[in-house]
Amino acid sequence: MTPVQQFGLLKHEYPESTGSICAGLMTWQGDFTPSALSDTYRLKIVYRVGELPKAYIVSPKPLPLAEGATKLPHTYNYSDGKQRLCLFLPGVGEWDSSKPIATTIVHWAVQWMYYYEFWLTTGKWLGGGHGDWDAEKNEKQKHESGRKSSV
Repeated sequence: MTPVQQFGLLKHEYPESTGSICAGLMTWQGDFTPSALSDTYRLKIVYRVGELPKAYIVSPKPLPLAEGATKLPHTYNYSDGKQRLCLFLPGVGEWDSSKPIATTIVHWAVQWMYYYEFWLTTGKWLGGGHGDWDAEKNEKQKHESGRKSSV
């Protein structure tokens, strides 16, 4: 699918979203609230034919870390503060250009937001994927939380 086709589907599915296409590069943004108790996040997706779509959380920025964490879970590491999400494993067929971004990348990003909020409060990453993203709490907190749960 071309950036124009992808953008058309995104605007159809998310009419309040914004974006543009310039020189074959699609840039799209939409606001999402993953659950009734969630914050609202601004998602930005950038796509060019022949490349994988890139998804970013542009607001709030920076996203807070879970206590004891040093990095956001399932994100690419950028020194300039970009919050690019890792939503699928490239090269294994989870996403290709025949798949609509509106029903894959956007949905995966909203799921990421949902699991991020759980991780932020508990330190546990339940969103799957590769790696161990659980935050390490200090020993005093581990002891106190263990004592509270046994009462």
